[in-house]
Amino acid sequence: MKPLNFSKYFCILFMCLISFESSAQTWQTLNANTLGWRFEDMQFVDTEVGWVVDGGGQILKTINGGINWNQQYYNSDHYFRSVEFYDENIGFAGTLANGNPTTTLLKTIDGGTNWVDISSNLPVNVGGICGMHMVDENTIFITGLFYADAYIMKSIDQGETWTYTDMGNLCNALVDVYFKDENIGYASGQSDQDTGLRGIIVRTIDGGQTWNTVVLGEDSNERIWKIQELNDSVMYGSVEAHTDTPEYYKSIDGGQTWQLKSVTSAGVDGTIQGIGFLNEDIGWVGGYDTFFYETTNEGNSWEFKPSIGTSFNRFQRINDTLMYTSGTNVYKYIDPSLLSIDEFEITKAKGHFISINGSNIIEENAVIKLYLINNTYCELSIYNTIGQRVKTITQGKRDAGNYEIPFNVNSLAKGQYFVVLYTYHGYESIRIVVN
Repeated sequence: MKPLNFSKYFCILFMCLISFESSAQTWQTLNANTLGWRFEDMQFVDTEVGWVVDGGGQILKTINGGINWNQQYYNSDHYFRSVEFYDENIGFAGTLANGNPTTTLLKTIDGGTNWVDISSNLPVNVGGICGMHMVDENTIFITGLFYADAYIMKSIDQGETWTYTDMGNLCNALVDVYFKDENIGYASGQSDQDTGLRGIIVRTIDGGQTWNTVVLGEDSNERIWKIQELNDSVMYGSVEAHTDTPEYYKSIDGGQTWQLKSVTSAGVDGTIQGIGFLNEDIGWVGGYDTFFYETTNEGNSWEFKPSIGTSFNRFQRINDTLMYTSGTNVYKYIDPSLLSIDEFEITKAKGHFISINGSNIIEENAVIKLYLINNTYCELSIYNTIGQRVKTITQGKRDAGNYEIPFNVNSLAKGQYFVVLYTYHGYESIRIVVN
């Protein structure tokens, strides 16, 4: 993308009416450099001060709205998945186990100048911390894991002690958590085996002591990935699924009831993970690779925006005109005249790769060639053309490297299918024909 010619647009910007301010805004690529495949999470406490974390083991901080970034922490053994700050001083960061014996939970009380490992304070050894939310300077909720062993933990003393809630009676997996206040909160992920591993949102009104289901998705093998609260009434939840029809949920009564919405004008392969609305009209969904859509009419129609960036996971709305999102870089939605850096894109490896050894037309037996660029949870499955999983080939944690995995199709009827890889990086698929 070419740098904007600010002199060319100077007069136009001044002539625009305030009501058209959003039309002058655009997404800008910031100069954060991830050591992993993308920045997994981010947290800004105001317009200028924020943090991002990545799977390469680093925590970065900016104090000038993303123009410059400082590496505060680095450990190549850590795959950071979540970060949360209450203010400019108090913050937490959580990892996936990623081949290490335990998950790591870090805490800072000086804005990230020093990070302390408080993992030993957790009452249970979990496989990862995917979501965090601080309600006040003392109370924090954490949740996970995105593929199994759903739990929610709560601390009311800045992480010194924790209460643990096993969520397995409702959920197989959890990804995100958000609290409106000290009592009313939401967590999103995947429902338990008995309800078909569908997307789920659960709600508490007593500070996490009890939870009930408010959303149970229509299809199996889905997750509700991220939660956004736009205002007291309007909330959103993104649906992560291997499907040709990307979807999300919207609530207009503060999260008590939710409606399923579709991203129209789709047709580009990809999976929704992040979701962010600036107001009820203007919003975005993004996910793996170049999957990025924009609406300017409350979700009635969507436009594919392939040039914005790649592999989006977290959106954060700062105010009526400012939004950040994280992916292979950090991106900022702002009036371009207010940003004083050039636009550029850091190219990163797409992620994990799969292929069929030989022909994709399979009579009986075949071999999947699998390349993993980092340690990861790995699930290989076969889906039919309407998005239903019909066979699980293998699942579990795998180290980075090359693999050849045999499988057979004896139990499948003739026709077209997808071999689907699901990892930390989302979905990757290839089409096969059972002959």
